[in-house]
Amino acid sequence: MSAVDAGAGAAGSGALAPTGPEGAAAATAAARAAGSGPAAVDPVLRRLPAAAWRALAPLGVTGAAGLAAWAFGAALLGPGSPAVPVLVVAACATPAAWALGALHEGLFDRPRVRLRRRVLAVTLGAGAPALLLAWAQLVGAVATAAEVPLFPVLALAAGLAAVVLSVVAVVAVPVAAARDDVSLRTVAVVCAVAALRRPLGPVGALAAAAAVAWLGLTWFGGLLLLAAPVLIVLSVAAAWPVAAAAGVALPPLIPGRRPARGES
Repeated sequence: MSAVDAGAGAAGSGALAPTGPEGAAAATAAARAAGSGPAAVDPVLRRLPAAAWRALAPLGVTGAAGLAAWAFGAALLGPGSPAVPVLVVAACATPAAWALGALHEGLFDRPRVRLRRRVLAVTLGAGAPALLLAWAQLVGAVATAAEVPLFPVLALAAGLAAVVLSVVAVVAVPVAAARDDVSLRTVAVVCAVAALRRPLGPVGALAAAAAVAWLGLTWFGGLLLLAAPVLIVLSVAAAWPVAAAAGVALPPLIPGRRPARGES
C-alpha cells in the first residue's frame, strides 16, 4: 500500500509515499542496508526499556496529569460523565508529547520533533476516540431514557468507531511524533492500513492499558497513575514493528551496547 522512498530510506528518514512493487522492494532493501527497516525492529524493542527508564520523569508527569484530571472530572461531573475522557486527554496531551519525545530520544539518533507537532499528534490521536466515546455514552444515555430504537445503533456505531480509531492511533501517534518530514494526513492513512493489517500489537497495548485502568477503578486507585505511561510505552513498542512491516522507514537508531562475548 505504501513504501519508503529508497533514497531517503537509506538516510533513515524516508517519505511515506506509494510506489510500485519494484520501488517497494528497492526501498525495503535500502532500508535494511541502512539498518532502518523491518530488520531494525528488534533493536528498537531492545532499546525501549532503557529509553523508558530515562523517560521516567515525563511519563510520571503524564500519569499524574491523567489521574488528577480524572479525579477532578469525577468529583465535579461524576465518574460516568462523557466529559471525563475528554478532560483526561486535554490534561495529558502536552506531558504525553513530552514523554514521546523523551522515549524517541532514547531510541533514535536524530533531533526531537517540535513539541507543537507532537502535541498536535497526541491531541488528534487521543482526542478523536475520546470524543467518539463521549458521544457514544451520551447517545446511550438518551437511548435509555427515550427508548428510541435508532439511538442504541448510533451508540454502538460510535463505540466501534472509537475502538478502531484507538487501534490506528496507537501506531499513528508515535510515528507522527518521530517523523515530521511527512504530513499528519499521510501518516494517518499509512498507519491505518498498517494497523488494520496487523492489529495484534496495537490491540495488546490498548488492552494492557485498559486492564491497568480497570484495576485502578475497581481495586486500587493508585494504579490509575500508571495507565497513561503504560499506554505510551506500549504504543511505541507496538507502533514501530507494525509501521516498519508496512514499509515505513525508521529514523537512525542510537548506538546500542557492544555484543557480549559469544554473541553475534
